[in-house]
Amino acid sequence: MTLPNNTIWHLGHSSNAIKIADTLLVFDYATPLSKHQKGDGLFNGRIIPEEIRQESVAVFISHGHEDHYTADIFEWSKVVPDINYFISYDIRSCPDRVHKVKPHQYLEMDGFSIRAYPSTDEGVALSIFIGGRHLYFSGDNAFWNWDGDLDDEIYLRLALADIDRSQPINVAFQVCDPRLERKGAGGIYIFAREFNPDLLIPVHSFGDYAFNRRVEQRLRKQGFDKRFWRVERAGESIRI
Repeated sequence: MTLPNNTIWHLGHSSNAIKIADTLLVFDYATPLSKHQKGDGLFNGRIIPEEIRQESVAVFISHGHEDHYTADIFEWSKVVPDINYFISYDIRSCPDRVHKVKPHQYLEMDGFSIRAYPSTDEGVALSIFIGGRHLYFSGDNAFWNWDGDLDDEIYLRLALADIDRSQPINVAFQVCDPRLERKGAGGIYIFAREFNPDLLIPVHSFGDYAFNRRVEQRLRKQGFDKRFWRVERAGESIRI
């Protein structure tokens, strides 16, 4: 049995999976096998290879921080025959079969294309063009305004200026960090104003899902009238 198209599953923290155009795209999966339990699956935010064995799978890792990456993802290929890995250049020890992705790189694959951008932290941010849609995944390309003294223009110039504007963003996975609640939340408000994506999905929450409610309220006050996924738990899913 295959998974339904046009569905997104939240897999915890920054990780999400989206099935679109008969391809399952998985972003920044970081849960090691040692934390999996019998009976786990997408319904509770876990990727179990047997559940996706019939899928055409593309796995994207934006950088090597432990909250975004586990090398256990390469074990999936033992079960899933049609799987490709797109791994940020900063991750050194990888199987030979992976596609290494660098900033400013463009890859044309069978069924989708990838454009990579520099990050304000490690690794890359990504645009994926698939099934007529533009997906954006921020990774750690965010407004790390820890001291609260950075101007919005810095974030626009360093993090967002390179993003492909040839097609509007349909689905955006954007850093929304509760540790920066009073300092721009990692850039989600600026991003919403600048790109106005059809569907905006907060990531990098460290499990503080209550924060998403407050973010949604502020987004509405600033005039964002598109769809916002107020993620409440790992394993939650929505249709697009």
